[in-house]
Amino acid sequence: MKPNVIKFALLILILLLSACSKTFPPLPINAVNKYDFTTETDLLDSLNLIAIDSIYASGESGYFEGKNGINIFYSYFLQDSSENGAIVISNGRTEAVVKYKEVIYDLFRNGYSVYIHDHRGQGFSGRMLPDGDMGFVDEFEFYIDDMKYFYDNFVARNEHDKVFLLAHSMGGAIGAAYLEEYPDDFIAAAFSSPMLGLSFPTCLAVSLLTGDEPEYALGNTNYDEGLNNFEENTLTGSRIRYSRMNNIFEENPKARLGGATYQWVNKSCAQFEVIFDNIEKIETPLILFSGKKEEIVSPSDHNDFISELNQLGKKANGFSVSGAKHELLIETDDIRISVMTKVLDFYSEFID
Repeated sequence: MKPNVIKFALLILILLLSACSKTFPPLPINAVNKYDFTTETDLLDSLNLIAIDSIYASGESGYFEGKNGINIFYSYFLQDSSENGAIVISNGRTEAVVKYKEVIYDLFRNGYSVYIHDHRGQGFSGRMLPDGDMGFVDEFEFYIDDMKYFYDNFVARNEHDKVFLLAHSMGGAIGAAYLEEYPDDFIAAAFSSPMLGLSFPTCLAVSLLTGDEPEYALGNTNYDEGLNNFEENTLTGSRIRYSRMNNIFEENPKARLGGATYQWVNKSCAQFEVIFDNIEKIETPLILFSGKKEEIVSPSDHNDFISELNQLGKKANGFSVSGAKHELLIETDDIRISVMTKVLDFYSEFID
């Protein structure tokens, strides 16, 4: 075949693939702050910080025994009177309940009870390895098992009329699998930068490099050596929220987590296939947000996830967030307020 013919064929293939690919509509930024979410300016005011800490201190916290005897740390925050519903937060890798103070405060002030737990191997929950900095999971399914125990024994017992899911990053992979296995538990779900895939060829490479003994994946290291300055970070464009996150972990060293191991990445990659293989089991209406500056998880898998749900006739919508990095819930005010406004607007569709 002549070179020009080959080039023409490749061009046609690229055009066809581009035509088939679905991109999300942009999320309008600079939403009016009708829910009175905290702002970066508020975070500079000591009285506002006292109020955030006060709500956090008012919660009930403790441990339950998760799969294979791992202690799982949890907190929940119940409304005293009538509520809009309850929100269960499934947080991301390396995260901890204590990092979500501002989010909990905003959701609670808007009339929601809030439930959140530290996934096994991170936060204040038990670790599976002697080196507590190593990101590791024995079986990915255990994340879902722990979450189901938390739901059945803490959320369900309070008999909320409406229960919503808010899932971020790794918590999105856990949340998606949970919706497939337990479709009746949540009335609606919102996904922030869900981990539904990693950049190519991460999964392929890790499958070849995973050994018997846990070790940090290439480019990963312990917590202290993995810290980046603000200008180098791939998480958020908000300097003050980035600083607050780091300060929280400096003040709570037991909640810190370092880089991922080959074993964790390999188990996660296997879970992506499980999620997409069982996607037809999802019945819960959902929305998904994907940052335009995403560097942690795969945005193309966000597109595939929503596209496949739509083809199955499911209620699912995705939004592209201009200027946003990975951590949408601790981003700059224009991004964070717009995302969280869309989340509460979406939840309100299911409130009588």
